[in-house]
Amino acid sequence: MIDLHLMQETLRACFGSALADDPAFVEGAARILCACCTEETDFGGASGRMEDYLFNSLYERLGPGMTLRLPGGGSRRVRMSEIPTLADQCLYPLFASLPVLPAYYDRVYAWWLKTGSFSAMRALSLRFRSYLPEQDQRMIERIVSENVPADRQAAWFSDFGG
Repeated sequence: MIDLHLMQETLRACFGSALADDPAFVEGAARILCACCTEETDFGGASGRMEDYLFNSLYERLGPGMTLRLPGGGSRRVRMSEIPTLADQCLYPLFASLPVLPAYYDRVYAWWLKTGSFSAMRALSLRFRSYLPEQDQRMIERIVSENVPADRQAAWFSDFGG
């Protein structure tokens, strides 16, 4: 089961409050992930479906310019090239819903190695840390410190209080 609060906070980090406060947007994203919460979870399929969902939902809600209104009154355009990265970020609630068992650790770890998924890294670091070798934990911390803005690093290593 996908935690709706975690899904909402994940979407808020990606798109801001205007979209994250839309229950239909949050529930739609959660439904994509719920469909993948099985023993046969296909992370690649979930990623592709999330990309499609985000593109279609953003286009529908924001129009062809896909421009987000920012809290300070400004705006930001969501580019097509960002959709795969945003979809990966939105996979985190799926990884967070998995039982902390070796079989799931192995699958998330394999997905991380195959794709470089930041959401998989985050889940490994937060949820599967007891299985993660120390050198991999240090590597994840280094990757985050080099690629995530400093003001967002502490939040990256939390479940948004969820």
